[in-house]
Amino acid sequence: MRKVLIALLVMSSGIVSAKTPAGKLLDRICKLQKVGIMIGHQDDPVYGAEWKWERGRSDVMETCGDYPAVMGFDLGAMELGSDKNLDGVPFDRMREEIIAQHKRGGIVTLSWHPWNPVTGENAWDKTGNAVSSVLNGAQKSRFDGWLTILSWFIGSLKTECGEPVPVIFRPWHEMSGGWFWWGKDSCTPEEYKQLFIYTYKTLVEKGCDNIVWAYSPNLGVDDFMKYYPGDEYVDMLGIDVYDFEHNNKTYTDNLTRELDTLSKYGSEHKKPIALTETGSQQLQYDNWFTEVLYPIVSRYPLVYVLFWRNAHDNPKELYISYPKHPTAPDFKRFHDLKNTLFVKDISKIH
Repeated sequence: MRKVLIALLVMSSGIVSAKTPAGKLLDRICKLQKVGIMIGHQDDPVYGAEWKWERGRSDVMETCGDYPAVMGFDLGAMELGSDKNLDGVPFDRMREEIIAQHKRGGIVTLSWHPWNPVTGENAWDKTGNAVSSVLNGAQKSRFDGWLTILSWFIGSLKTECGEPVPVIFRPWHEMSGGWFWWGKDSCTPEEYKQLFIYTYKTLVEKGCDNIVWAYSPNLGVDDFMKYYPGDEYVDMLGIDVYDFEHNNKTYTDNLTRELDTLSKYGSEHKKPIALTETGSQQLQYDNWFTEVLYPIVSRYPLVYVLFWRNAHDNPKELYISYPKHPTAPDFKRFHDLKNTLFVKDISKIH
């Protein structure tokens, strides 16, 4: 089924010029989609289940002998002028790891959980009509400053030779849930679209030609395209699907339904697709990777699957194996499958 879907999915050149760093990454992504599914992990090289901040470490690498093909990082709190993100990751270290991942042949995706500009609370504070305020109200100037800060950081992602590092940027994610200040309970679909488009236009105008733009609702969205800003502003489609209930059947039913929808819109809009966040919280089934996840995701033309973080300070936040965990043997088998791709598998494909 995966091969059939890839054959049907004729990729567009996207919204970015093929000559830009973003255009080259998008072209590479479309090539890799035909090879297999890249495996990703949030905050992989900066902390793990039983360690933090040590250089050269990775729960994925220490379990299966290779780094993930995709590494995720979050920019939340950068907008406040902080030197660390919302999870305590120093931005200087983040830049270092992004460049290192690029040099080893890997790919990077960035999310952003900005603070509520009206209340000064974190991204999960839904009060204050923040979207309206940054678009047309009292917080517009502040928001413009936030985007300038982001543009500086994204523009600073360069190798020592001055080569720009392209990234997948996934702003304003999970908008179809009600938990963020840009979500369904805090703004209209039209306001959301304006927010996404304004972010896109501002960063492009500031010279960020190394961004592949991703759009990703969450599990249970009643209309995948309700918040869609338009093909000209989006390069990639994604969906976030988790198992918080430790129920394999519920998860696989949910995942199948959402990936059916995602594949449909990817084909219609000629966009690559990804499972942009997933995981079974605390990994309570030893063979979860090969017996629960893989039989579903292997049927779809996914570019990548990104597992969320292994938090050193929160045992509940565990989404991928580490050497001492009971799922480690299964994750090694998952790594060894022909079409699961890690850094060594993709490093020569450009």
